[in-house]
Amino acid sequence: MKIGFRAWLFWVVLLFGLVAPASAQLTVPPNPGKVTKRNLGDNGGSGASAGASAVTPSSSTVVVQYIAVTPVEAWANLEGKTMEARLLAFSAPAEGETGPVEIIREGKVRFLVSGRKEPVEYPLEQLGEAERTKIGAIARAAAKGPPK
Repeated sequence: MKIGFRAWLFWVVLLFGLVAPASAQLTVPPNPGKVTKRNLGDNGGSGASAGASAVTPSSSTVVVQYIAVTPVEAWANLEGKTMEARLLAFSAPAEGETGPVEIIREGKVRFLVSGRKEPVEYPLEQLGEAERTKIGAIARAAAKGPPK
C-alpha cells in the first residue's frame, strides 16, 4: 500500500509524539487598570526637578504554550473554504505524566491559524467530512495519552 508524504508525516507525528509546541509571549503591566501619578518635585510641575526619583515601571512576562497536534496544513469547511492552521489540543498531561490529550471539547476543535497570535475555536460539525474523519482518528488516538 502506497501512502502520500502528508499521510506518512501525520502518522509519524501522531505515533511518535513529534508535536511542536507553539509559544507566544505576552507582557502584563504590573498594575493593569491603575493610574500612578508622577512626582513633579518642588518646581511647580515644569517636568524638571532636582532630586525627584524616576518611576520605573516593572512588568512580568507570561509564556503561553500551545500543544500542536498536527503541522501547518489546509483545513476545509463545508463550504470548501480552507485555512492554513495547526490543530491544537485543548489540554494535555504535563511532560512525563500520563493521561488523555483532549482534542475535541463540546463539539469544537482549536486551530492556530497562520498569521494569528490567538487560537481559534471552530465547530467540528462545520468542517468537511475528510477533516472530521481525520480529527476523529486523532482524537481517538490522543484519548489514550501521549506515546511513551
